[in-house]
Amino acid sequence: MSVSHPALDTPQAEFVLRAAEQAASGAVAFAAYFPGHPFTVFLDYVNFGVSYDAGADGSPVSLGMSDWLDAFCLAVLTGTVEGHREAFYHARNPQEEARFPVDALADGLMAYVLGDLGDDDADYPPTEAQVLGAIDGGLARIRAFGAELGRDVGGRPDYLALLALRALAAGDREAFDAALSQLLLTYRSFGEVSTHPSSLLPLPPLALAALAYRRRGWTPAEESDYLPRAVVTGRKTSDPASRADMVAALRSGAELFERPGE
Repeated sequence: MSVSHPALDTPQAEFVLRAAEQAASGAVAFAAYFPGHPFTVFLDYVNFGVSYDAGADGSPVSLGMSDWLDAFCLAVLTGTVEGHREAFYHARNPQEEARFPVDALADGLMAYVLGDLGDDDADYPPTEAQVLGAIDGGLARIRAFGAELGRDVGGRPDYLALLALRALAAGDREAFDAALSQLLLTYRSFGEVSTHPSSLLPLPPLALAALAYRRRGWTPAEESDYLPRAVVTGRKTSDPASRADMVAALRSGAELFERPGE
């Protein structure tokens, strides 16, 4: 990925995205299982893996919520989140009542994506109303927490992401588009003053756009290479150009197209 070519529509970019997910999910598994339970971490990119036995020497390692969230978003984008359900559940160390925006966002994602309401006695899968109730509860706790501190949480990326998730769960496309656009603006503003790679590939809006497309059939209202089609749709390659597209492109200037199937 680069500033000049952020679309992530090449096989190499797809391979690197998958490698990033495997590394991040490995960290989640380590936090969830080490040292009490056996597990394996394998990275296709380097064709190397490590297996850990139950009772291995060492102390448990916690995982920061930002790292947990990045791993969850990468698993959503690569379509592997269901396979890591148990690890994501056990790797979390939520604060009391998840009053911080990032904790509430994690709760909301677990509820909407995996149907996990954080209650072992709850029915599975939860109803839409139960999922919305879990997200609304998180939003209410965040507002109350912000009010206690005298701070406005409305401009936080994690709070905006939770608003977008709420709209997605409710099937409200207009509200989802508005929240996602506002969320992207916060990352755009951050990118203007930072050269950190996270400003080029913000994972929460990517994951939300992917969930919207794959579960609702919604394409992003924002046309941007920073919401790469290949990543949002989960397709390995772009759709082939139609004959009409080819003719229109040839009329506007010289174009080179591959033969079908090549």
